[in-house]
Amino acid sequence: VAEMKKGERAVITVGSAALAAEERLGMAEVKAERVVMTLTLEDFEKAKDTWSMSEEEKLEWGTARKEAGSSLLKAGRLGMALQRYRKVIEAFGYVDSMQEENKQKAKALKMACELNKAAVCLKLKDFVEARAACNTVLKEDAQNSKALYRRAQAELGLKNFFECIGDCRKVMELEAQSREARALLKQAQVGQREEDRKAKGLFANMCKALGTGPIPPPGKRERLGNFSDEESMDEGASPEDGKTEGAVPEAAGAAKDAMMSEAAEGTAQAAAAA
Repeated sequence: VAEMKKGERAVITVGSAALAAEERLGMAEVKAERVVMTLTLEDFEKAKDTWSMSEEEKLEWGTARKEAGSSLLKAGRLGMALQRYRKVIEAFGYVDSMQEENKQKAKALKMACELNKAAVCLKLKDFVEARAACNTVLKEDAQNSKALYRRAQAELGLKNFFECIGDCRKVMELEAQSREARALLKQAQVGQREEDRKAKGLFANMCKALGTGPIPPPGKRERLGNFSDEESMDEGASPEDGKTEGAVPEAAGAAKDAMMSEAAEGTAQAAAAA
C-alpha cells in the first residue's frame, strides 16, 4: 500500500487471517486460513518521514504508534501490535544527540515499547525474543519489576527453571505482595523438581550399567579379535623381539662352558691331593 499511487488497485493475499481481522473491513471474526482482498487507493495523506521530524514531532509520532500498538494488543491483533512496537524501537535506536529532556522521554518511550513487545512475544510463545526485550530494559533499569517478571515467564517457557526462580525472587524482593510472581515461582519449582527427578533417575541407570560387562580371570587379558597364537606372535613381533630370542641360546651355551670348566678344575685339585 505504501508504494501505491492514487486510483491504483491491488490484490493482496494475507497468509495469516488474524492480520486481516478488522471490523471496519467486515472481517472481525474471519476464520479462513488466508484472506485475499482487492484494494483501491482512493486518497492518501503523505506522512512525514521520521528523519525529517523535529524532536517533539518524533516523540509525538512515537507515542501515537505505541498507543496504536496497545489498542491492537487489546484487540488480540498481536502481529500488527508487534509491528508498531518494533517501529518505535527502531526510530529511537539512537537518542544521544537529542536534548536532555527529550532524550529521557525518548528512552522511556522506547523502554515501554520493549516491555510491550515482550508481552506480545510471550503470547506468541516467542520466548527467546521476549527474553531479549526484557534484557534490553534491564540493562537500563536493573530493578524494573515488569521486565524481571516477563523475563521469568520467558525462562519458564524455555524450561530454564533455575533462571525463572531467580527472577521471581527478585520480583518478590521489589514487590513482596506480588501474587503473580509467587504463582510463577511455584510453577518453576515444580518444573525444577521434575527435572531433578529425571536427572537422578538417569544417573542411577548409568551407575547400574557400570561393571556389568564380562570380567576376565585374574592375571589374564581378554584377547582382542579372533586371532590364533601364531598370528598374534607374528603380528606383535618387533626387531627387538628377534634379538632377544637369539640371545637366549648364546647365554645358555656360555653358562654350560663355565660349569664344565669349574668341574675340570675340581677334578685336578682332587688328583693333586691324592
